[in-house]
Amino acid sequence: MVIYGEYLFIENFTAGFLILLLTARMAGRNPGHLRILAASVLAGISGFEIFLPAAAAASGILRLATGIVICLTAFGMKQVIKTAVIFIINTFLAGGAVIALLIWKHEPAITHQGIFYMDAVTYLRLICAGIIAFGIVYFFVKMIRCRVCDINLKGDVNLTIGGSTYVLRAFVDSGNGLREPVTGKPVILVDETGASKLPFKASDMKERYRIVPYRAVGISAGSLEAVRTDEIIFGEHKIRGAYIAFYQGRFGEYEALMNRDFLEGGLLQNG
Repeated sequence: MVIYGEYLFIENFTAGFLILLLTARMAGRNPGHLRILAASVLAGISGFEIFLPAAAAASGILRLATGIVICLTAFGMKQVIKTAVIFIINTFLAGGAVIALLIWKHEPAITHQGIFYMDAVTYLRLICAGIIAFGIVYFFVKMIRCRVCDINLKGDVNLTIGGSTYVLRAFVDSGNGLREPVTGKPVILVDETGASKLPFKASDMKERYRIVPYRAVGISAGSLEAVRTDEIIFGEHKIRGAYIAFYQGRFGEYEALMNRDFLEGGLLQNG
């Protein structure tokens, strides 16, 4: 079989791009488009390792190093071990899917150094199979994570405002999608009990003060006074620049109602 360099690059670029998107979603990361594109280019170039006459052990080390470099390019140094492990596991899963595709379709292919090469006539099928595999894996991991989130909806929330931190009892409401209209940052609700623990009123914080419009069942339009925080931490989730809005009422045993964004950090993160 003749190996065409352009198709070798396109196949590995496409596979790398899809695997990086899945890795980003599972790790709760949101890299820029240019970083993902650059990392995908590296994945495409790595396909040419198929020509290297390396031994099995050396090949394995080379592939591992390549995966780490690709993750560094896409996601940076932060949690590089975590993202690299997720990326490599997804790469193995994708490789298994490709093998299954080859066996099922009886397609001619070459494999060496952990690299697959398929004829140009079949590479579009590989793209379609990759997209389908992405969707299936995403669906099942999302389903598992939603089950985990159901168990982790309650806890203490840390509000950092002006260098001071305040702790309130909170629960996550998946129906709370309230956002500050200008910045798009999520808004959590603090009831009267929680507000009594804060040494200020919304109107005291002139530089942080906002009016947040909302709609709810039985209320076509309303507004809440809100204050921008430096940081909000709930469990493993951290959001900078989010807002707290003051609700005229009580939530019972809880003092804050969290935005559903605190359930969506990443597919492998607990709520």
